[in-house]
Amino acid sequence: MKSIHLAWIGFVMMLSITATAQAQYEFLGNVIRYERQESGIILYCEQEVQLSIRFLKPEVFRVILIRPNSREPLLDYPLAKSQWDPVELHLKEENTHLILSSKEIDLLIHTMPCRLTVMDKQGNVINKDDPGMGIGWEGKEVRCWKSIAPDERFFGLGEKTGDVNKRGREYVMWNSDNPGYSNETDPLYQSIPFYIGIHKNNAYGIYLNNSYRTTFNMGAGNRRYVSFSAEQGVLDYFFFYGPQISRIVSNYTELTGRMPLPPLWALGYQQSRWSYYPDKEVLNLARTFREKRIPADVIYLDIHYMDGYRVFTWDKERFPDPAKMLRELQAMGFKVVTIIDPGVKVDSNYTVAKEGITGKHFIRYPDGSVYVGEVWPGPSFFPDFSHPATRRWWGRHLGRLLNTGVDGIWNDMNEPAVWGKAFPTEVLMDDGGLNSNMKKMHNLYGFLMAQTAYESALKHQPDKRPFILTRAGFAGEQRFTAVWTGDNVSSEEHLALGIRMMLGLGMSGIPFVGTDVGGFMGHPSPELFVRWLQVGVFSPLFRCHTHWDTPDQEPWSFGETVEELSRRIIEMRYRFLPYIYTLFWEASESGTPILRPMCWHFQNDPAVYEPAYQEQFFVGEKLLVAPVTRVGERFKKVYLPAGKWLEWNTETVYEGGQTVVVEAPLDRIPLFLRAGAIVPTQEPMQYVGEKSTATLYLDVFPATDYGNLLLYEDDGETFAYQQGESSLTQFEFLREGDHITFTKARVQNTYQVPARFLELRFHTTEKKPRKVRMGKKSLPEITPEQLSTAGFYYREDRKILVIRFPDTSTAITVTIE
Repeated sequence: MKSIHLAWIGFVMMLSITATAQAQYEFLGNVIRYERQESGIILYCEQEVQLSIRFLKPEVFRVILIRPNSREPLLDYPLAKSQWDPVELHLKEENTHLILSSKEIDLLIHTMPCRLTVMDKQGNVINKDDPGMGIGWEGKEVRCWKSIAPDERFFGLGEKTGDVNKRGREYVMWNSDNPGYSNETDPLYQSIPFYIGIHKNNAYGIYLNNSYRTTFNMGAGNRRYVSFSAEQGVLDYFFFYGPQISRIVSNYTELTGRMPLPPLWALGYQQSRWSYYPDKEVLNLARTFREKRIPADVIYLDIHYMDGYRVFTWDKERFPDPAKMLRELQAMGFKVVTIIDPGVKVDSNYTVAKEGITGKHFIRYPDGSVYVGEVWPGPSFFPDFSHPATRRWWGRHLGRLLNTGVDGIWNDMNEPAVWGKAFPTEVLMDDGGLNSNMKKMHNLYGFLMAQTAYESALKHQPDKRPFILTRAGFAGEQRFTAVWTGDNVSSEEHLALGIRMMLGLGMSGIPFVGTDVGGFMGHPSPELFVRWLQVGVFSPLFRCHTHWDTPDQEPWSFGETVEELSRRIIEMRYRFLPYIYTLFWEASESGTPILRPMCWHFQNDPAVYEPAYQEQFFVGEKLLVAPVTRVGERFKKVYLPAGKWLEWNTETVYEGGQTVVVEAPLDRIPLFLRAGAIVPTQEPMQYVGEKSTATLYLDVFPATDYGNLLLYEDDGETFAYQQGESSLTQFEFLREGDHITFTKARVQNTYQVPARFLELRFHTTEKKPRKVRMGKKSLPEITPEQLSTAGFYYREDRKILVIRFPDTSTAITVTIE
């Protein structure tokens, strides 16, 4: 018996040792040989493992780990560009490493073992693999470890809670419906596996091209490394060198795609709640906006417009004649956006369910039976948006909605969410014939649903720009959709958190973002609602939305004082539309976000990274917003980077490089013009397109020798701009002593700008000028009431010089002496 007992103990110990050996990461070993390829190299390492490195641009390269018996195809859904010009590289071989050099960076390939170090041309380390681990795997999991520098900061990762700087936390990419989330909640609705690192003022970016559940450890629980890992799939990542943040985002969005220009009406104020019904309530809501002269462009219909939550239906009692209602709303200048959930009610009498079963459009279990999950309609089927036939089928039903008069599509519950929060991972999607399970496809579901909606809108209304809004998504979704930050809470903490989340999404290539103004869950105090509206003015998506059982949350719902404040605040949004729309054009061209953290423009200033100032943000390059996020706060502590800054409300000029305290009464949001600013505005209107702009105003802060603005304009509705039908106007000023020369020139003039006046407002003008000339002709001095007369007047009380003249297609030079 003793010998048997000892044998058993030995057997158990052997199993334990084997299990321990298996429960360890294996790391990339020595490089045995290498093979040069066009724009890159393949490294052949121990254990028949390969590492492929290919340069897409001199500052961008891709790394792919290839393991034996692990040949899963690379992910292509997020990638908008696959063809790249060859990159000239030079290879130098030394004893323990190879140096692969482009004109921008040197890539040191350590060969014993295989590790990567990226250096700039001055020999500074930009990023390097952890020497002891580098790249590794454990079973199907793949992981990469990067050494962390003491001063390193991290940004991006899409829709994440916490600070703008993500250092010290671990984040998971797994689209999840977490209503009423907190500052510590993770994961949330979006998965954007892309981050930016900055140390010693050098910035780089890394995008992990893997849709499985991934984890990013940004120095959480250790001081040694940052790591990114995926439970399955290929270790496939792209590296972007800056050194500027803006260049990284530009290259990342060249890879994953950029936002197309939305319709201009989508930039107006949008009103929503769960839910407006019946049709009489919707029409009364619209009439109230117009009667109270509060500007608005969009009304949303949440799930109660449907018949028993059956997607693509209308409740016949609540909405007996949808087309008639939509026509009436259109006549008042309103657009309507309807919610669309992916869950299709299991109902043998329901056309969409029957078609889906017959056409094999629904997600299935491995044995072929259709998956049924529980969501708003009750037992529900879920479309397989990875199958082209399903996208076309779903798109035909979306087309019916659009042709009825609906203007936009709001995709919700598309994580995909089910009651119980456990959408099965074993169910299958077509995935281009690969029949992949939801471990791979879960994070892509919202992305593919948004793509389906966008393609359908293009097909059924080819002359109109689509407006699509999504709750869930993945990298590259910016090509199809806007994003909002999900089911937030009516609290000060969420107002501040929403700003940080919008900044993170913008730095992750998604510029068209917003929060539910006022908070979705709970009910804001009147003051909190006002402060949230003030942030909404500058949020790319400006939508108020609230929960089913909450009090009314329209601008007039908080009493007469808040109603008047709300009117003036929302009017401000419409005043700034020429500026905001130009920023949208910049985003469509370069991926630059509309809202930018201060480090975007002042990357080398350590103060801009302080948590105390992380809710300050730039709108474009020359407008700094310092919103109040605390109820009862009437003074705002603001950090101003180097240079001169004009507080727009008070005309006070501050020297930068310091913290200042400014007054912030409830009717004011602290705004600062940066020296050299030229900011375009217009008169407010009740909705986009209500009337032509009679005057384009240009606020100029000439506290430096030079300033400029490139203003973009088009019809705001069609795709004619893609054929070049747009207007680009270059405004510049040059200061020489007491003389200022202001010029206007049309750089592109294929879109006919409506007839209007230009009104230049030169701030901080200490005295009335001796002479103002346009070309060689002196302009007369006029009064503020002479709106249709060219000339100038001086506002001594605010030290503003105003110059008015008709806007023409010809170049104009104005000289101030």
